[in-house]
Amino acid sequence: MVISMGLILAMVFVVVWVVPRPSAVEQPPADVPNAAAGAASQLSFVPPVPQGLDGWTATSAQVNRSTDDVRTWHVGYRTDDGDYVAVEVARDVTPTWQRAQTAGGSADGTATVQDRQWDRFLQEDRGRRSLVRVQDGVTVVATGESDDDVLAELVTATEAGWAAVGSTWGAPAAGATAS
Repeated sequence: MVISMGLILAMVFVVVWVVPRPSAVEQPPADVPNAAAGAASQLSFVPPVPQGLDGWTATSAQVNRSTDDVRTWHVGYRTDDGDYVAVEVARDVTPTWQRAQTAGGSADGTATVQDRQWDRFLQEDRGRRSLVRVQDGVTVVATGESDDDVLAELVTATEAGWAAVGSTWGAPAAGATAS
């Protein structure tokens, strides 16, 4: 019986040693343009599809009913350095919504991105930074575990996404519903 148990354990060891196992499960990238096309009827603005983020992988793109029931266009990315960042876009937000999107971060000055002033927030405990700007009733929050330069790149890409479809910040979406 001891010999049988030893043989069984040896065979299990060989199988475990020989059979390859993935170190991580890779998800396919999110289809942001397709998600934006579907989201347009649910939002009161054109959902931007960030442009020019070479090397970044879209991890999610969807409309969320967020804090205070605010409809939010969310696009998440993994940068080429492996950091997670996201852009959150919503109309007529509440202070509670903004606090949730910045992870309760404290005001940390301002930043200028393409000649536009953005409010900076820092949630030190989690190492999370955010850039926030409101224009024409629409709030854009670029947030994540990267530095301000990476967030500025996301902001620039988001505005380029609106420009690519001939839209502007906060422009109403065709057939949009009220938020």
